Amino acid sequence: MRIALVTSHAGRTAVTGLARALVRGGHDAVVYTRRDAARLAERERTPDGYEVVRVTLGQARPMSEDAAWSYTNELARFLHREWNERPPHIAHTHGTMAGLAALLAAREQKVPVVHTHDEPDPERERVERLVCRHAARVVATSNDQVTGLCRMGVPRSRITVVPAGVDDRESTGTTERRPGLVSLLGIGELRSGHGFDTVVAAMADVRDARLVIAAPVETLDRRTSQEARRLRQFAVQFGVGDRVSVVGAATRADVIGLLRSADLVVTTPRQDPAGVFALEAMAHGLPVVAAAVGALADAVVDGVTGRLVPPGDVPALALTLRELVANPARREAFGVAGADRVRARYGWNRVVSDTVLVYQRAQFVHA
Repeated sequence: MRIALVTSHAGRTAVTGLARALVRGGHDAVVYTRRDAARLAERERTPDGYEVVRVTLGQARPMSEDAAWSYTNELARFLHREWNERPPHIAHTHGTMAGLAALLAAREQKVPVVHTHDEPDPERERVERLVCRHAARVVATSNDQVTGLCRMGVPRSRITVVPAGVDDRESTGTTERRPGLVSLLGIGELRSGHGFDTVVAAMADVRDARLVIAAPVETLDRRTSQEARRLRQFAVQFGVGDRVSVVGAATRADVIGLLRSADLVVTTPRQDPAGVFALEAMAHGLPVVAAAVGALADAVVDGVTGRLVPPGDVPALALTLRELVANPARREAFGVAGADRVRARYGWNRVVSDTVLVYQRAQFVHA
């Protein structure tokens, strides 16, 4: 099949990983995204075999999701011209803005649109509902999302759960863990709802550990540096400023290095639709302490691959962290079980196989 993957952000691991896996499976994949740097070519074939088409929407510079919204019609017109010449068999969208643009572009060519459900800011919720109702199929990344989609009016028969994929090839390599304090790592978006406040507060009762909080570069927006400063001040207020560090921007290489040097990953957001960072930690053989929300509740098997705690519960999180910091054997057992779980359920071969079945159902419904 010819698959058009549409996203407003080029850095989405879910999109690039899926494109690689589709090509390995014998499909033709084209990623449509916004051009965010003038030095980047408008079109190129990647070493992994998929094509990237970077659409110029406004200035070629990094742009937040909010700012990109004003270019929705422009993206739709570009996709319409592209698909008029050679329509794809399926358009698979990630992000509300991309979903709306693809639906507008695909009307005349009758290209079926598969949309991976996003959980946008409240002001975009109505648009996300519209996109999900009009897409041929909707992909949910967790069982928790299915309930929310049904409440939005999406028929259950058009929803399929396909979790986020993980490239476990990146997990090979020598660990770089240092002696001394147990190293805790928190990776995620530095914005409202990230849950890092809970982790920092818990560190006051976790004496024998240090914490590094990192924000991958693809999650950055104008608020990231402000939030990083706020968390550093929060750590000082709790008396743990010497054991908590906040990295405002981490490249892919930085993230891999941090995972290899960590003993445990902690992620406690108020919601997490994909659970990607927890899955990457598990792929690296790390135990995970996570909030029991969204995809995290699916990915982390409590007492087997890590521990689940109620979101926002500082005492429960502190108790759980103290127990694992003091028990390296249990951390090791959780890490081994987590790596096995990722290989069995979250590897790209399994995820792309499930995704292609969704594409086939979308074609059948659209015929």
